[in-house]
Amino acid sequence: MILLSLRKRHFVNILWLSILLLSACKKSDDHELPGIQITSAEYDGKLLFVNKNNFQITTNRDAIFSSDDSRVKMDANGLVKRLTSGEVVAIDIAPKEQPENKTRFYLLGATDTNHDKPQITYNGKGATDTYNSYLKGWATLQKLPVSNETYALVLRHADADQGVDYSLNHDDAGPANWWKSKDKALARQLNEEGRIRARELGANLKALGYPISRVYASEFNRAIETVELMELNLPIKQDSLLNHPSHNKGDLFKGLIRILQGTPIDNKITLLSTHHPINEIIISGGYPTFPDVSPFN
Repeated sequence: MILLSLRKRHFVNILWLSILLLSACKKSDDHELPGIQITSAEYDGKLLFVNKNNFQITTNRDAIFSSDDSRVKMDANGLVKRLTSGEVVAIDIAPKEQPENKTRFYLLGATDTNHDKPQITYNGKGATDTYNSYLKGWATLQKLPVSNETYALVLRHADADQGVDYSLNHDDAGPANWWKSKDKALARQLNEEGRIRARELGANLKALGYPISRVYASEFNRAIETVELMELNLPIKQDSLLNHPSHNKGDLFKGLIRILQGTPIDNKITLLSTHHPINEIIISGGYPTFPDVSPFN
């Protein structure tokens, strides 16, 4: 996810976040832990930023920890051995003397050097302090909506591993408008987990009260379906400038800026659903993508 602030047509506050980051921002009581307090300095009352391997969650009393999420490896004493970078996972905590009395809170994998391939590979030379970048991005998200500011929320489509885009394994031009197809034999489609996540993200955005007034999407069905499942009750404007490089040979980030330059400064949020190369600075597969900037800069 990228969050862009548009002020007098200047683009500032470029934020790269996992699409699941907002799942930790639900307006619910999940993160309120009666009787148990998380005392880790990296916990802000809503989200615990795990910034190293073998991260020990500390509490004010003996507790039992558990999670069904495969992206986190953690023992019952709250030792997080590994957490996939950039992911938000749900953790259940209960007093040792009352193991059935579970309460939920959330962890974010907030560093890369100890977990997965360093995010600097994708996010540019300046992205060397992922932990503090996430802190800054999280603080900005919680301030929204901000008066006298207009934001664009740029999403990569939800999880999609069904099929392969036609141009990636064929030399010919292919069927007309193959990239718009809902057939996984022609274009990659969302999987069921992606559909669930898209619905959850839409529900979270609505619960947060973000003033989203415009929605754009790539012409690929996986991008369109993502915002359809979010059920924002807004028309979806399709734009080829947001298309995946398997069809769009132009500069994806410059295309994004062209679209945003045509949107009004009206203290609202524009939502755009596009593809993974929007967050890459490196040359990916021969396609120029994100400019040389740091996330959260």
